[in-house]
Amino acid sequence: MNKTKSVEIISLVPTDRGNDLLLRNITPKNITGYSVAFKNGASTTVDLTVGERVIAPGDQFTVHLPEGVEMLQPSIRYVIFDDDTGDGDATAILELQDRRAGRREQLRRIVSMLNTATASANLEQLKTDLQSLPEDTADGRSVYFTLGLRNAKEDALLEVGKLDKSNVRAELTRLAEKNNKRMSRLRARQSNP
Repeated sequence: MNKTKSVEIISLVPTDRGNDLLLRNITPKNITGYSVAFKNGASTTVDLTVGERVIAPGDQFTVHLPEGVEMLQPSIRYVIFDDDTGDGDATAILELQDRRAGRREQLRRIVSMLNTATASANLEQLKTDLQSLPEDTADGRSVYFTLGLRNAKEDALLEVGKLDKSNVRAELTRLAEKNNKRMSRLRARQSNP
């Protein structure tokens, strides 16, 4: 059930929506991503670099499992730490690292576009520029790298669509700072692009 030495399984508790798998980080490192796999081949992967949260040493965390999953024998595939090392399925760890590399590359472009748009406050041009961002790569990178490119682009388009139009410059400045922080968190954690 656990392919890592970094996470302790505390319990599997039935809920009205399925089951909650309660886990604990038993390492001295912050966890920034993890994956749970099921006997049927499905898996769920969580990348905490997208937000502000990490799972600190000793912290407990819950993985919500859909109804009927108790028959699928969940297992912890891997965890990734804030120093970009991992524990568990090495191939799967590389997949998430590649996805993060794609996000990081796309975020570099996005932050530049947001900074330019802040000066002009032209949201329509920004949306056009964001939509023109590449979503694939011809240099032989993996499908996971491509998914990272797409995820960053989709997130940026959604965030721009939700901006408060009454104060565009301030909102764009805030969004540029937020995405710059995301990029910095990814850069600090990536040892191999």
